[in-house]
Amino acid sequence: MSKLVVMILVLLSFVSILFLDGFKRLKPVNTPISYETQKKEHEEKLSLIAKIEEAKTGDSQVEEVKAEVPAFKVELTTEGLKRGHDLFSKCIVCHGSMGEGKKSQNAPKIGGQYDWYITAQLKKMKSQERVNAVMNPYISKLSDQDFPDLGEYVSKFPW
Repeated sequence: MSKLVVMILVLLSFVSILFLDGFKRLKPVNTPISYETQKKEHEEKLSLIAKIEEAKTGDSQVEEVKAEVPAFKVELTTEGLKRGHDLFSKCIVCHGSMGEGKKSQNAPKIGGQYDWYITAQLKKMKSQERVNAVMNPYISKLSDQDFPDLGEYVSKFPW
C-alpha cells in the first residue's frame, strides 16, 4: 500500500513539474492597452448586438438577400454521362442536386470529386471493404459499369 502511495506522489510531482514548466515557457505579452481602442471596440460590439436583437424582434426592415447561383448543367456528351445522370437521380435525396452533400443526412459532398475516387469508393462499399449501411441498398443494385458512369457524371459538377 505504501508503494502505491509513493508512486502516486511521484507521478503527481512529475505532472506538476511538467505543468509548471509550460508556464515558464510562455512569452510575456507587453503590448500597451489603449483606453480609446478598447472603448471603440466595445461600442462596435454593442452596436452589433443591438442590430442582432433588432433583427430577432423584427423591428427593422431587414431585406432578405438571395444570392443568384448560376444554373449549372452537365452536358451529356457520352453514353457514360447519360447513364450517370440517370443513376444520380437516386443519389440526389442524400447528396443534393449538385452533389453538395447534406449535413442533416450525414451525406458528404461528392460533387466535383475525382471520378476515379468515386468509382473506387463505390466498389469498396459494394465489396464490404468500406461499410456504409445507408448506401448498401443502393450500391447492391448497381453493376460494375455503373460505378465509372456515376464517377464520370459526379466529377463534372463544380467543387
